[in-house]
Amino acid sequence: MRLIGTYVSPYARRVAVALVSRGMAFEHEALNGYANPDRARELNPVGKVPVLVLDDGEHLIDSGAILDHLNELFGTSRALVPARGFTRRAALRLASLAMTVCEQVTAHHFEGRRTDDCAQNELLERYRLQIIGGLKALNASCVPEGSIGARPLDISTISAVVAFDYVSRWYPELDAASQAPALAAVAAALINEPAFALTRPAMT
Repeated sequence: MRLIGTYVSPYARRVAVALVSRGMAFEHEALNGYANPDRARELNPVGKVPVLVLDDGEHLIDSGAILDHLNELFGTSRALVPARGFTRRAALRLASLAMTVCEQVTAHHFEGRRTDDCAQNELLERYRLQIIGGLKALNASCVPEGSIGARPLDISTISAVVAFDYVSRWYPELDAASQAPALAAVAAALINEPAFALTRPAMT
């Protein structure tokens, strides 16, 4: 299979982390959909990454749908998501919160780049509060009985650590570690884990 999407994208990166964590071989094409929108639209009608191209040529889009497919492939012994019940709902909730944090970081970044002092301060503040709220909710699950940081890596830990790294990269002035110290500790403990180390985008 082939994963298409730069690891700067937290959505592509969390798929790659899942694949590496389960030892699944894949090819990687580091496509940036912003830099090459024509190529992105060839692969996905809405021009977004990641895209996972299966061996039979089928194209899967959206990281959530891709991870759902991978969860089926991995089987119950290596599942990314618990099979049922409260633990399943909790893992999916945390993963959703993590990806929403990433969405709002992106929105904050682009709103802040608007020229001629056109950035809307009320929008920037809304995004900031949403990001902080998400980080604090993730942080609350970084406890011994929580799922973030547990082994094997599941969808909640993968998504939360990827989100923490994304905030740290694109919104450094927020100081994600001070907002979510327990999550920062989990991310630090996993910094050399191959699934995260091999998918960490270079700082430019």
